[in-house]
Amino acid sequence: MKYAKPNLAGPLLMAAGLLGTAGAPAFADTFPSRPLTIVVPFPAGGVTDRIARQIGQQMQAGLGKPVVIENRPGGGGQIAAQSVKRADADGHTLFVAATEMFAINPGLYRNFSYDPLKDFKPVTALASSPLVLVVPQGSPVGSVKDLVALSRTRPNGVNYASQGVGSIGHLLGGLFADKSGGHMTHVAYKGSAPALQDVMAGQVDMMFDPVITTSPLIKGGKVKPLAIAAPRRSPSLPDVRTLSELGIGGLDAGVWFGMVVKAGTPDAIVARLNEETVKALKAPEVARQFADQGLEAMPMTPQQFGAFLNSESTRWAPLVKASGASID
Repeated sequence: MKYAKPNLAGPLLMAAGLLGTAGAPAFADTFPSRPLTIVVPFPAGGVTDRIARQIGQQMQAGLGKPVVIENRPGGGGQIAAQSVKRADADGHTLFVAATEMFAINPGLYRNFSYDPLKDFKPVTALASSPLVLVVPQGSPVGSVKDLVALSRTRPNGVNYASQGVGSIGHLLGGLFADKSGGHMTHVAYKGSAPALQDVMAGQVDMMFDPVITTSPLIKGGKVKPLAIAAPRRSPSLPDVRTLSELGIGGLDAGVWFGMVVKAGTPDAIVARLNEETVKALKAPEVARQFADQGLEAMPMTPQQFGAFLNSESTRWAPLVKASGASID
């Protein structure tokens, strides 16, 4: 996908004139005028944090200013999001988060403090990692067909681990049970790591987890992959077939990451941020790092990402409701 370099002069001057009285910078064409901050709703060292640092490091050269990563975990993304909402709408504070913060948590938490579609302005999607269905290495199950059969014939069915209540793994596992007609019981954990530990130990029968975390375990012979929940096979696991290939459609899902800024940020500044972020996504070093992690870059225009956010919110909201999951 090619992106033409936007002509900033006219839109910048217009944005400055229209928004100057509303707290926006008087001259948007001076952007950036100070270091930028990328706020991440997870601790340092996690997947989202690594993506933000890899992108931020590349953006520094094009923007001519330092890019600082600020980790604000907790509250399902609310702590980080609130800090971005409190910042000026001038493009110097960005929010990089995952699927849950943009499309799942607003329907999961009983009292959620931000609206991803109204409080923020889309810049671009960043990357995605499809979910892979894994079972313990020592499991007698060798295929999706075997797993579904076991779930129907074993007295108590099978159980599936997830990263937590309302997580993608939880919702997709429930949808898989509905689509396959199997008897599957959810077991919630606090994150991928402890859940995968119990999968490896044979304490749970199966789990849907991103390629980014399961690929090393698969290659190390710790768990067995049965299928990819994606429209196409993963470059990291080219021999693992998709659920659609195996006759179970409608289960395309994965973790994705995106970048937004505060609502009210001038369009010209958003365009500049998009240009530099997309350039960073295409940098050879970032491409190599993403490939090593099982990530696929997904650059978009702000308009495309806005449409994607809307579609993902529409997609996940009814699944959250149907699951009955909720968090205070």
